Amino acid sequence: MKKRILFQAILFLLLFVNNNVNAQCGATAVFADPQPAMICGGDTLIINFTSTGTCGGTYEYEVLEGAAIVQAWSTSATYDALPAVTTLFTVNARCSACPGTVVTVDFTVDVIEQPTITGDLFVCSGNTTTLTATGTNTMEWWDSQTGGVQVSPTEIFNTPALTADATYWVQVAGSVSTGGGSILITECGLDGAIGGTGSEDYIEISNLYTTPINTSGWVVAVSSSYTNINSSNATIWNLPTSFSPCSVVTRTDAAGSSDYWGNNIFWNSTSSSWAIIVDDVGNVVDFIAWGWTAAQLATFNPTINGFSITLGAEWTGNGCGLPCGSTGGVQYSFARTGSTDNNIAGDFICQPTSVNVVNPGLSCGWSASATCPYPATILVDQPPTASNPAAIAVECAADVPVADVTAVIDEADDYTSVPTVTFIGEVSDGLTCPETLTRTYRVADSCTNFIEVTQTITIQDLTAPLIDPAPADMAVECIAEVPVMAALNWTDNCDGAGILAGTEVSDGLTCPETITRTWTYTDGCGNVATETQVIVVFDITAPVIDPAAADAQVQCVGNIPAMAPLNWVDNCDGSGTLAGTEVSDGLTCPETITRTWTYTDGCGNTSTEVQIVIVNDVTPPTASNLPSEQHAVLPAPDPLLITDEADNCGLPTVAFVSDISDGELCPETVTRTYSVTDDCGNEIFVTQLFTVGDPFPDASFVASATDLTNLSTLVNFTNTTIGAVSYEWDFGDFSGISTEFSPSHLFPDEEAGGYIVQLIAYSPFGCMDTATVVISIKEELIYFIPNSFTPNGDEFNQTFQPVFVSGFDPFNFSMIIYNRWGETIFETMDAERGWDGTFNGKLVPDGIYTWKIILKRDDLDDREMFTGHVSIIR
Repeated sequence: MKKRILFQAILFLLLFVNNNVNAQCGATAVFADPQPAMICGGDTLIINFTSTGTCGGTYEYEVLEGAAIVQAWSTSATYDALPAVTTLFTVNARCSACPGTVVTVDFTVDVIEQPTITGDLFVCSGNTTTLTATGTNTMEWWDSQTGGVQVSPTEIFNTPALTADATYWVQVAGSVSTGGGSILITECGLDGAIGGTGSEDYIEISNLYTTPINTSGWVVAVSSSYTNINSSNATIWNLPTSFSPCSVVTRTDAAGSSDYWGNNIFWNSTSSSWAIIVDDVGNVVDFIAWGWTAAQLATFNPTINGFSITLGAEWTGNGCGLPCGSTGGVQYSFARTGSTDNNIAGDFICQPTSVNVVNPGLSCGWSASATCPYPATILVDQPPTASNPAAIAVECAADVPVADVTAVIDEADDYTSVPTVTFIGEVSDGLTCPETLTRTYRVADSCTNFIEVTQTITIQDLTAPLIDPAPADMAVECIAEVPVMAALNWTDNCDGAGILAGTEVSDGLTCPETITRTWTYTDGCGNVATETQVIVVFDITAPVIDPAAADAQVQCVGNIPAMAPLNWVDNCDGSGTLAGTEVSDGLTCPETITRTWTYTDGCGNTSTEVQIVIVNDVTPPTASNLPSEQHAVLPAPDPLLITDEADNCGLPTVAFVSDISDGELCPETVTRTYSVTDDCGNEIFVTQLFTVGDPFPDASFVASATDLTNLSTLVNFTNTTIGAVSYEWDFGDFSGISTEFSPSHLFPDEEAGGYIVQLIAYSPFGCMDTATVVISIKEELIYFIPNSFTPNGDEFNQTFQPVFVSGFDPFNFSMIIYNRWGETIFETMDAERGWDGTFNGKLVPDGIYTWKIILKRDDLDDREMFTGHVSIIR
């Protein structure tokens, strides 16, 4: 039971807490700005709404005029007010998260109503009119919307004589006395706060509206330097979220007071300082400065609450004058005087401080007044309007229509419903083609205003006369073929008809000559008709010449045939005999001779016959090669050695060309070439071979032996060379060069090897030949094996050591010692190691032991075995 009671208590507590939390959601107040509001009739004013409270969603607003809804619920926080008369509105506010909670505030839009204006607003030019404004407010007349000249101090205005449209303004004065005010700095005490110790400072802010003002996010800041105008106290004062109407809030730097600033207010009655109110978007709400000049205040630019602050119209002129401190123990302050806010030093006086009350001389909700200009426009009768009648164009004077006032079709007037149209007269410009007639009509209204419009009639003959077609153009080859020129008939729309003789003009040229026949008729307005025939006289037939002889090709000038004249005939020039011309190209081999027969008639028609004769020797000359010769030294060239040169057209020229060696020696072969060339460059070559120097010798020799042993290394060499005079022997063992004819040589016997013996044999002219022989030296197997030894500990003959001097491979060697029973008691593969007569570290008994040696000889591939006995004697 106790647990159930406890559970129910907890559940009740949770429900209570939950209901209490829900009760916290919703708007607690709504504000309308501006308030009070005053507009001129016909103007629109935007009213802004702000709400306070707790809202997890968005604030919504509804606007009513009496019981009528003029703006339904929406998130728009503005309302465009356009009342015709002073109207009381109501704004409801709620939170979308808890729409059941609604707060309300009324706001009034005062309207200075537009008056009723009576009088004649339409007059004839030069007349006057009387305008009367009727309404409930004070009214007067001015000649401009703002400023200007007052034309009547009452609601009645008699205009002067008017010649043009004019607008006058009736100025209607009105006032609002319900709720006007402002948020202002009303006191700044610089030298001791009431109740302080005499050095504290004091600032007072007042709400002079008759309604609460939402000042959420608004801050108050003060200076922190007497010399730097832009040095701001780091401690700022936040105004209340809802500033009560007709109330004040204060701060002091007296520690322990209920309105303690929290830090020093850096003021002094003899030093320059300032105080400022800044709203939540960085606008300057109110400002006061003392001691600073206007030039210094122009540089004001501190950062306050995150905003860069500058002064515009928020303060003008110099700051308030210094000093303003305590007088006779009474605290004095810079205090706002009267219900004014002109943003100048004159708004403040130095007077005793009034703590936490609205200053004397200030009124909460002071009256505000305004003047609304309303225009009245007087229209002065203007002259009628009409367009010029449509222009008329005719070709003859007889076609011009009579004057007709109905030609003016769009006459109108702002005063007379149907203006009068009258024909005034007609004037010609005196010209022709075109001649222009100007007809004038007058359009007049009942105010005697009139305009004149004109109609233009143009008389111009634009139609050209007609001429019979001329004969067709033609082309002939002779002037005698040109036909006789005939006359043509013409007609014109105004001039009638007739017969027209033409004119004939030659271009003065020939081949072709162009004859132009023209028939032209021009009427009275210069319209022209022309017919033309063009006759071209042009001989385009070329003359004919007998064919020229066929082209020819010869090898010699003496073979060129003679040139003969040719006959010609032309369609107009007749016939005759034509001598040709002969031109050589000036070249040779080949030379081209061009024979040309040309006849040109009177029109430049040309016929040409051409014969080409080419003279070109293409047959080369002849000559015989010279016989071969052998010399120790090559003789000089001599073209005169060639004596049988010949050519079909003349004697050719012989010239030395070159000597070409085969690059060899012993002997060198040289081919000498001569050229044989005729006048046309036909060329042959003849040659002669020369053998220069002696041949290579034939080197050879024999050795007395080529396979030797290290026991005998002397070799005798027999020289068998043919054709040599000197010799060089290289024995291949670095022993030097021998120049003997047949030397003997002792080769080294230290080790086996091969030596290449080379013989170089030289001819008398230095030609050489070589011969080689390889000498091989082998090592004989030389060794000594003792038959006994005495391992008795003295210094002689302690080991059995076979001695191999040469002829074997020491890396392919083994020796084994056996006892009488055939057992191995010693074995080695080192030819330098002997047996010390022990077996397993102990001396063996005296006696005879068998040895076996296996080795590879240097001169054989197979291994060889030797055996014997050795005796141990102690």
